[in-house]
Amino acid sequence: MKIVHTLYFTEFAGTEKVCVDLCNAMSQSNEVFLLANTYDFQGNKITDYIEDTVNFVDIETDRNRHNIFYLYKIAKILKNINPDVIHCHNTKMLEIMKYCQIFLSKKIPLVFTKHNWFVKKRMKYADICVGISPETLKLCNAKKNILIENGIKFQNPTKILNNDVFNIVGVGRLEEHKNWQLAITALSQVDFDYRLYILGQGVYEQELKDLIEKLNVADKVKLVGFVNNPWDYICSSDLQILPSRLEGFSLALIEGIYYGKMVFALDTANHREVLGDDFIIEDDAEKLTQTLNQVYLNYDEFNEKFSKVKAESARFDINNVAQKYIDAYKSVSDQKVQAA
Repeated sequence: MKIVHTLYFTEFAGTEKVCVDLCNAMSQSNEVFLLANTYDFQGNKITDYIEDTVNFVDIETDRNRHNIFYLYKIAKILKNINPDVIHCHNTKMLEIMKYCQIFLSKKIPLVFTKHNWFVKKRMKYADICVGISPETLKLCNAKKNILIENGIKFQNPTKILNNDVFNIVGVGRLEEHKNWQLAITALSQVDFDYRLYILGQGVYEQELKDLIEKLNVADKVKLVGFVNNPWDYICSSDLQILPSRLEGFSLALIEGIYYGKMVFALDTANHREVLGDDFIIEDDAEKLTQTLNQVYLNYDEFNEKFSKVKAESARFDINNVAQKYIDAYKSVSDQKVQAA
């Protein structure tokens, strides 16, 4: 197939990583184009993450989606590519891909992935809307709505942390709803020595630094920042914690299942379905302290329970996920052919 992915590249986070990994996986047996802006707001370059088998086309994603001259320019790009399907990863790009087709004689099917929990009316423009979890699927309002869980490209991890202490890792942006304050507060009261490594950057960094200083745990809690190798930290840790109150379908969760020894998460998105009851935590620092103490004392027991969760990790391989999308593309493409 000839596939176009479109992305409004604002930062290299979950949505962007899923888009890039899908492009790379699909390009091994399909002709894949990525239409996006080259640099995000932090100066990261999208082409640093895509493989040579992906055809990258730089476009101005910050332009007004109703600008007729801009839409005509995008339509000319699409006409030259002549794709079988367009896969949009942001609602703005979905609108642009819908509006620009007024200049095309052949209508191109649109697929949209709902990566987050925000309600967007324009999802109805898509021929297929993909929810990445049962919760995001409920928000989809396209002609056809289906569930395809996120996946990742599995790496070969290297242990990089000192194993003389109980290591805990958290992966995610430093934002209030990611709830790192819960983990920091709870760990400040546990009965064992530990190190908490939080991988990510964001606007809530100073608040977390202030909390760390207030609780006098600067020697135990490390705000590492953004890293390109989270799997090495996860593999090196004794457990991973995901205290976020809001998630679409966390890639960090998948990484924790595949690379980690065990993952504990709040009951949001599909965490309970994926992890099971034993690994769901409450949004309560005192109760989380008690849970972590119990895990430390009964570590082997929890490790054995989590082995059943890890046994299902192959379902999150990006190649398996990419094939599900390919099947969805073919279904909507076939429908368009039959309608014609």
